Amino acid sequence: MIRKPVVAVQGADMSRADPAACAPTLVLLHGWGFSGKVWAPLREALPPATAVLTPDLPGHGGAGGGATLADAERTAAALIARLPAGVECPVWAGWSLGGLVALAAARQWSGPQGVMLIGGTPKFTRGDDWPAALPGGELEDFRAALEGDRPRLDRRLAMLCARGSTDAASLARELAAQLQVAPAALEGLEAGLDLLQTADLRGAWAGLRAPAALWLEPADALVPSAVEAYLCALRPDCRVGRGAGGHADWLVRPAPLATFVSEFLNQCSTGECA
Repeated sequence: MIRKPVVAVQGADMSRADPAACAPTLVLLHGWGFSGKVWAPLREALPPATAVLTPDLPGHGGAGGGATLADAERTAAALIARLPAGVECPVWAGWSLGGLVALAAARQWSGPQGVMLIGGTPKFTRGDDWPAALPGGELEDFRAALEGDRPRLDRRLAMLCARGSTDAASLARELAAQLQVAPAALEGLEAGLDLLQTADLRGAWAGLRAPAALWLEPADALVPSAVEAYLCALRPDCRVGRGAGGHADWLVRPAPLATFVSEFLNQCSTGECA
């Protein structure tokens, strides 16, 4: 089992957690353009004793080294190297792009663990054998937008994340404000798009000997809910939860996801982590 003598994770907050030995530690990994701060509503909805880490991915929030994010394996290795020494059973939970890093980290970790995709998928781009995904041109449109007006790009991303939610306009404004308060570096955004366009971690999702969970939203504009059938075919034992909105609906309605996460952590704490 990996032990890392590091006492802090960049962007992490353990102030509410004092985990017992071998208890699961929830490692929440944010999406493209955001930072660890995006998890605040979910953290508040979780039981107070939940051990939580919310690191910033490379080039996002307060983290440097943005070019690293183009490679999920390098990003995951750096993440593992920065885990506090007491983390013995990480539960990697990634939203959107963060799901790719979660899968890579789970593939590298040698001890007890769990992995969860929250509005995530092991392959974001569409293919003949993977139709429930984004067309490649949509990600190219975002790359072109990086050369233009940054606030406009933030608003576009925020609207896509909010689409399908009951009060999409209000959520989009909140997300755009987050993107502007803690702006990701251009290098990190470019590398993140490279990762989204090229990564294929279906083998990791299918082959991990650890509990797996999946949370999807029916009106998600970035990760089609139809991907559930393909993910469950690869991993019939995965736990599945479903929201009622769009890609970022859990920010305004965190309680259902918090319940689902807590149940999954309980599964991991009963010795079912492999």
